[in-house]
Amino acid sequence: MEDYPHLPEYAEPFIVHLQKKDRTNSTIKRYYYDLLDFFAWVRVMKENDDLQVIQHLDAVTLNEYFLFLSEQREYRTATSKRVFTVIKSLFSYLHANRKISSNPFSGLEQTLKEDTHFTDDDFISDEEYKMLFQTLSSYDGLTEKQQKYRHLLIKRNEAILSLLYRYGITLQEITNIEMKHVHFTQHELTVINKKETRLISLDDKTQDLLYEYKEDIPEAIRPRKYSSDRFFIAFDYQRGTYRFDYGKYEPKPLTVIAIQKMLRQEIRRSGLREGISSQHLRRTAILNLLKEGKAEEDVQLWFGLKSNLTLNRYEAYLETTRIKKG
Repeated sequence: MEDYPHLPEYAEPFIVHLQKKDRTNSTIKRYYYDLLDFFAWVRVMKENDDLQVIQHLDAVTLNEYFLFLSEQREYRTATSKRVFTVIKSLFSYLHANRKISSNPFSGLEQTLKEDTHFTDDDFISDEEYKMLFQTLSSYDGLTEKQQKYRHLLIKRNEAILSLLYRYGITLQEITNIEMKHVHFTQHELTVINKKETRLISLDDKTQDLLYEYKEDIPEAIRPRKYSSDRFFIAFDYQRGTYRFDYGKYEPKPLTVIAIQKMLRQEIRRSGLREGISSQHLRRTAILNLLKEGKAEEDVQLWFGLKSNLTLNRYEAYLETTRIKKG
C-alpha cells in the first residue's frame, strides 16, 4: 500500500489482514481513507493518535465523532453506517490481537440503539459563549510564538466563532466560503453545502468581523474580490503570515481539521467544561431560532437540514424545558 498515505503503525496490519481476506482494491482504498479521516480527528481531539490514546477511547468520545460526521459533515445515514463498520472492524481487529484491552464499540452500539434526547449539556449557554469569545482576544496561556502573531488571527477566529454560534454554519460550509460568496454591500453570505446553496443575512457584528479579518490580511496575499479564492485562509506560524499557494497562485484554504484544532485550543484556554465542540454551537443556533418561534420549514431551509425530522429532538427538548419552568 505504498501509494497511500501512512496509517499509524498499529493500524497497517489491519489493512494487510483485509488484503489476505481478498477484499477488492476499491474496498481497501475506502477503508484506508475512512481511517485516515478518523485518525486526523483523533489527533485534533487528543493531540496524537498513538496506541495508548486509542486504548483509552470510550463510547462517549467515539459517539462525538459520529455526531461530527452527521451534524458537521452532514453525512447521509448510509455513509455514516459504512464509516461505523470500518472503524468498528479496526477496533475488533485490535482487540482480537490484544493491542487494546477492551472494545468500546459494544458500549457505543448500545448508546446508538437508545432514543437519546438532548440535555442542557448538548448546547452552549450565552455565558459560555461570551467566555469563549473573550478568550479569542486574550493572550493568556499562549506560547511566546503564538503571542507574537496573535493580533493577526483574532478577527479571523472571532468571525468563525460568530458564524458557528449565530448562524449554525457547519465547519465544511465555512471552509467552502469563497470571496464571491461574501456580499458586504448587501450584508449577505452565500452558504454552499455540496451542490445546495442558501443565502443568509448577516448582522452588523458578524459583518464587521468578516470585513476586519479580510482587511488584516496583507494585500499581496489577500483573497481577491469576487473570486473563487477561499475566504478563510491558513496561517503559517513559522513565517508569521497567512499561507499562499504559489503553485495555484491563490491563498491556501483553512481546513476543517484546522478549525477543529483552533476551537479545541480556545475552549481549553477559556476553562469551559470539557467536551464542548462545534456541534454545540450549531445545535444552539438551531435551538435559538426555534425559540424565536420560527416555523420548522423556515428553520430547515435556514440551516440546510435534509429533513424536518431532525428538528424533532429540538422540539422535544424545548417542550421538556417548558414543563420544567412551568
